[in-house]
Amino acid sequence: MGIRPLIVKALQKTGLNRVAHRIYYRHVHGFDTANRAVLTALERSFELAASNGVLGDGDYCEFGIFKGYAFLHAQRTAAQHQLESMRFFGFDSFAGLPPIEAADLTKNDEFYEGQYACSKEHVVANLSSADGGVDWDRTFLVEGYFDRSLTPQLKRDHDLKAVAVALIDCDLYASTVNVLTFLDGLLLDGSVLMFDDWNCFDRDDERGQRRAFGDFLGAHAEWTAEESFAYGDWGQVFVLRGPAQRPRA
Repeated sequence: MGIRPLIVKALQKTGLNRVAHRIYYRHVHGFDTANRAVLTALERSFELAASNGVLGDGDYCEFGIFKGYAFLHAQRTAAQHQLESMRFFGFDSFAGLPPIEAADLTKNDEFYEGQYACSKEHVVANLSSADGGVDWDRTFLVEGYFDRSLTPQLKRDHDLKAVAVALIDCDLYASTVNVLTFLDGLLLDGSVLMFDDWNCFDRDDERGQRRAFGDFLGAHAEWTAEESFAYGDWGQVFVLRGPAQRPRA
């Protein structure tokens, strides 16, 4: 375990985590990702999808984009692969985490309502003003809590048929369940799923993303998940294996 998780746990035990989080991310952090290990992990995940033969067949989706830095890095990484048709979908409430439900409640408030809030206007400004910016013709930001925004109609509106790489950075069990339900029908044999909070809750399989992915695989016998690599203190990447369904035309 790195030094950062130890600091976070100490702040949680003293009850100072909310204050420290608010000060740090509002006044110190700047335009950056909350976990810089995800940047290299994104590059490796795109390489994985390329080696699996799906990188040119699907879009990129990121669930929980915070300030937008990792989302921007994904588009830059796609440019290095000369992916001119890949689209980029960023999903976020832009109001922080939703109320924490029973499955993820902890004594020291590991996560709390409103955490990681960053307004959509701020994110758009970040993505537009960064060096090179994003290609807004292929970039879509979808606002709302996932239980309301991730709908079949949204898939139809954007003709979303396949996902090559997905970064799932939404921390919580219920939110991750919503994401995986949405991704059902969009996954390819070889799609890459990045769980940014896999090792939260002290690696408890009955909480958070571990429980949500376990539930998903238990309900979908056609899919298996190959562990690919871990990143940072909390992240884990999987490759989905299953039906060789056709990508979008």
